[in-house]
Amino acid sequence: MKLNSSEKQILELISLGQGLSRKKIAETLHLTQGSITNMTRSLLEEGLIIEGNRISSGLGRKEVMLYSNPNKFTFLGVDIGGHVIRFALATNSLEIIHEGECLMADLATEPDPAEVLMQMMHTFLAQWNISPAQIDAIGIGVTGIIDATQQILLSIPNSPGWEHLELVSIISQRFNCPVYLEEGGRTMAIAEQMLGKANAISDFITVQVGFGIAAGIMINGKLLKGVNNTAGLLGHITADPNGTRCLCGNYGCLENIITFPMLRNDYRKITGKSTIVEAYQQNDKQAIDVCVAAGQALGIALSNVVNLFNPQTIYIGGAMFDQMPILLEETKRTIILRGNRFSTTSLNLDRPTFGLKQGIMGALALAKISHIMAQ
Repeated sequence: MKLNSSEKQILELISLGQGLSRKKIAETLHLTQGSITNMTRSLLEEGLIIEGNRISSGLGRKEVMLYSNPNKFTFLGVDIGGHVIRFALATNSLEIIHEGECLMADLATEPDPAEVLMQMMHTFLAQWNISPAQIDAIGIGVTGIIDATQQILLSIPNSPGWEHLELVSIISQRFNCPVYLEEGGRTMAIAEQMLGKANAISDFITVQVGFGIAAGIMINGKLLKGVNNTAGLLGHITADPNGTRCLCGNYGCLENIITFPMLRNDYRKITGKSTIVEAYQQNDKQAIDVCVAAGQALGIALSNVVNLFNPQTIYIGGAMFDQMPILLEETKRTIILRGNRFSTTSLNLDRPTFGLKQGIMGALALAKISHIMAQ
């Protein structure tokens, strides 16, 4: 079945996961209820959506809620981060069925990381007795630079050996299904918009900090990508012009200050120890000082982003903020202190919906929304 643009919009709305009535869809898309009834009938016949219970929203007849058919498609998500690669298999409702992971370090010495990645994907599926033929689409989020036109991974700044890899063409041929590739911060924003707290928000930013920094900027409900598809490189904003050289070639990048390896290195330089998390949790002053300085650097960078884009919410994620809470406290304090007072008046600073699973949920959300648009 080839869907028209209105049918794709209906599917996209229903895919937000909350359940929608035909009346609500008609109001949202500014279409007549008659046309919505006809189009949803076709989507029901094709098995793309299902009907749920009747729900009353006040006076009048109860409305039948419409949902994605969870059994229609199966999606494979691959989240390639700076430290970990995560895999997940999900239903059409993006409910994760199986998941697994491996370390990026396991591929560090491989001459062909794309081939090894595919072997790992096959191994992951075989572990659960899933045939590649059962996969309808694959979404890949990667903390790196993407050539959007050719769908090529150009670089992962902190991981040598991942340059100019034609992941989409290689994997789609091997798995015989559509493969969609996007920068990891953006996939996280897609997940937040589709299934998370940003469901009703048009202007927001997702930031994930760990062994690297990924950021996605959503403006007027659309991802900001830029002319060369490099918008959102928060980790490579210059935070200290006198700082050390980054793997990207620049000096003093934010990633050289706030990421976990850099916090650990800074603490080691001061104390000769590398156990900053344990030290922080024992109220070690030097560990706290390192975290405060890093939180200030991230806060300054994000305050500039706030002044430029005036988002409603910034979702800040990463295990470090749970392990060393002062990092987040100092980041928030600095954003409010440094950001323009008119830009921060209604600014909300929050944690992402899916925590450490934000990246893999983003890869799955990318697979689903791209698959809908391709129908």
